[in-house]
Amino acid sequence: MQSRKKGKTPVLRSVTIYLGLSLLLVTSLCHPLWALEVSELTVDFPLADVFSIQQDTLGDSGGEGQQPGLSASWKAAWEDDWFAYRQRVVRGDLAGAKKSLDRINQYRLTNGIPNLYLPAAALLMEASVAREQSRYKDALDIIDAAEELAPDDPAPHFLRARTRWSQNQLRALGSLDAFFQGCIAFAKDFRSIFPWSLGLALWIFFGTLAASVITILLVAVQVYPRLCHDLSHFIKLPNWAWNLVMAAALGILLIVGMPFMVWIILIALVMAMHLNSRERVLIALAVFLMICLPLIMQVLTISDGFYSGNTGLTLFSAERGGEGARVLDELHSLRVRDQSDPRVLSTFALVLKRSGRTREAESLLREAMEISPESPRIINNLANILFATGRVEQAIDHFRRALRYSDDPIIHYNLSQALRENLQLEEGEREFLIAQEKVPDLTGSLASERAEGGRRITVDLFGSLTEYLSSGLRIDEAGKAWRENLWDGIVPKVPYRFGWLIFPVSSLLLVAVWPMGDKISTAERCRQCNRLHCSKCSEASQEVLCAQCRHIFHIRTGIDPTSRVKKMMHIMRFKKRRALLTRLATLMLPGTGHVLLNSGWRSLIMIALTMFFWAKWVLWHGLLRNTTMLEIQAGSGAKIWFFVLFGAYYLFVLRSVGKRLEEV
Repeated sequence: MQSRKKGKTPVLRSVTIYLGLSLLLVTSLCHPLWALEVSELTVDFPLADVFSIQQDTLGDSGGEGQQPGLSASWKAAWEDDWFAYRQRVVRGDLAGAKKSLDRINQYRLTNGIPNLYLPAAALLMEASVAREQSRYKDALDIIDAAEELAPDDPAPHFLRARTRWSQNQLRALGSLDAFFQGCIAFAKDFRSIFPWSLGLALWIFFGTLAASVITILLVAVQVYPRLCHDLSHFIKLPNWAWNLVMAAALGILLIVGMPFMVWIILIALVMAMHLNSRERVLIALAVFLMICLPLIMQVLTISDGFYSGNTGLTLFSAERGGEGARVLDELHSLRVRDQSDPRVLSTFALVLKRSGRTREAESLLREAMEISPESPRIINNLANILFATGRVEQAIDHFRRALRYSDDPIIHYNLSQALRENLQLEEGEREFLIAQEKVPDLTGSLASERAEGGRRITVDLFGSLTEYLSSGLRIDEAGKAWRENLWDGIVPKVPYRFGWLIFPVSSLLLVAVWPMGDKISTAERCRQCNRLHCSKCSEASQEVLCAQCRHIFHIRTGIDPTSRVKKMMHIMRFKKRRALLTRLATLMLPGTGHVLLNSGWRSLIMIALTMFFWAKWVLWHGLLRNTTMLEIQAGSGAKIWFFVLFGAYYLFVLRSVGKRLEEV
């Protein structure tokens, strides 16, 4: 029992170490929580465009594909107050500037707009300039104002964390708290979390694919001489001739147009009969993980659709922002593309309602309700228009109808406001208490707000983050055609829908021929001297040792002293060369040394971790496009942590190589 425990302990320790390294790498380099510094944010429009929105709106109203007068008929109501704010800041009238911002925020609350991203982004640019000029108090005040205009935007939290840290490193806890709040907001913001997730998936799939290809090629380099040795017995050609013929044949296949990925799989299948147990498990796993190639194609297709006018992104920005004419034009294009999508109709109605065009908004909502009569969101938003236009009884009926399909606290709150307005105070109080019990913060913030003239405020319903994520993952026909063209350039003549099967089927073939490979006597490398030997050219009875080494280390007879000394010198030189080669290979690419030492699946994990490190470095330096609206980049602190972790990983792999050399 004691020996069994000793045998299991190193395996469990190795698995624990590898899993711990993988988890540490992913949590340290993937998640924005560990990006110790955050770069200046990027937004949809630079500050100059904020000042010229009115001129651009009027100038572009007659563009192709736009409804005549759609853009020119309305500009966002906050723009005049924004221009007044800028003028007062220039004149030094800070009190007046504060009043202008308060009016912008009041407009947001009155019209039920969750965020005004554009003016908030402009304020954050001002705060960033103030921070660089060491005006930390001014920067924090401006950040607070930006957060009031866009409460759901993660950018103010990140910039506040950085400003507090720059102001005084003793405020580390305050900076960390702001950073955590930013991460929570980041996870809820579709504009940020979805493209960031695409970038994360692309990074992981790319690193895994590269590690699989490298592993297959490295194992092929080791197995190739054994394959040629057996072919020299099968067809009477010298060993060196087969080395040239096989290399030329594989090279010609690649030159004449065989796809590289198919060529890699062919190499794996060609050496299937000459793999030992560890190599077979390693190659089968590597071939299976090459399924990351079609996954990369899928992520690139989704990413292309996201950046070229994703419906979910447009609806999210329209519902949760107040940009105005630009959003109207985008929604109109979506409506022309698909006139039966109730989400587009209801969002279009929402934006029109904010502009004061309630008749058009009501017409669109009724059209959407005919398509989706059981949507609580559409019914609630229509009830809000009825309530805002004085048809309180009809609004109450619609709120109650919406509650049949969803027990949403916002609908309960809206119904309570309508009942109170209709002097049904007791029932209104009951509905208000229901909403307050479900979401106390919601009712507490809304109950104190009143629109102009003292009218009560009701709240519109928006799509959930899950809906936006599912819409972002949806690929239309144009995206599928784009993906097929991209896939055809990599694996031609195989449709994408069947391309997924290439890698698991090849992996299964490698495993299926395992019993056959064990029955066939193939060439092996001697563990002591690295000499090729097989049953046809050697008397060795053990696969791990050639005949000469077997006589020296096991039989201990039949070898004269001179030959024994020469053989031992040869073995010493081989072991020195192997140690030097494996350490050099490990320094160039950690994990490759373990492949040379036949470490099995551990070598693939190490190469994959190495490729994750290098892929992260490539992404940091911008060789691939940035994937977030909010640009989170690594600053000096994060890069120092990166190098510390990478250095520790290098030391761990070198130590592991040393132990492996002692074992073999």
